[in-house]
Amino acid sequence: MALMEAPPASSDPGQRMATVAVTIPRARRRPRTQPATGRACVTDYYFIKRIDNSRLFREVDREKRRECFCLLGLGVLVFLIGFVIAWQHFQCVRYGYQIEDSKKQRAAMEEWNHQLRLEQASLADPQRIDTLARQKLGLAPPDPQQVIRMDGARRGGGELGTPELARNISYPGGENSRGP
Repeated sequence: MALMEAPPASSDPGQRMATVAVTIPRARRRPRTQPATGRACVTDYYFIKRIDNSRLFREVDREKRRECFCLLGLGVLVFLIGFVIAWQHFQCVRYGYQIEDSKKQRAAMEEWNHQLRLEQASLADPQRIDTLARQKLGLAPPDPQQVIRMDGARRGGGELGTPELARNISYPGGENSRGP
């Protein structure tokens, strides 16, 4: 043990207190094989008795069985209702996507139809056809004698309603050759 001085506790510098350092003993653990203090050591004995329960059977409680089947049926019903609701929801989403795809396809078809109508109008332009006929096919406008009106009116002032047959005009150079 050592004697130590403590700092002054009072305002008087002449008074000093002495302190002593003491070690506290540690608690010792007892080994597990030894009994606790104050208890007697008793040996445990276990007896084994062979019991044959194979001939026993449990009686069926009809009330509990009915309750179990009712709960099972209710669970299946709730599952089926949930399944149907989920199926309808997914079908609705799928049909929504199909409708959007159909709308996009319809818009594309309408645009294509519009382009085809513009192309048809440009190809059916009478001035374009006349230019192609003169340049590529070498055709010329008909002479007034070659024109036959289908409404029955004649240029020469003849009677209306009298039939007139078409005239065969042969061109110089053969039957099938085209004229200038």
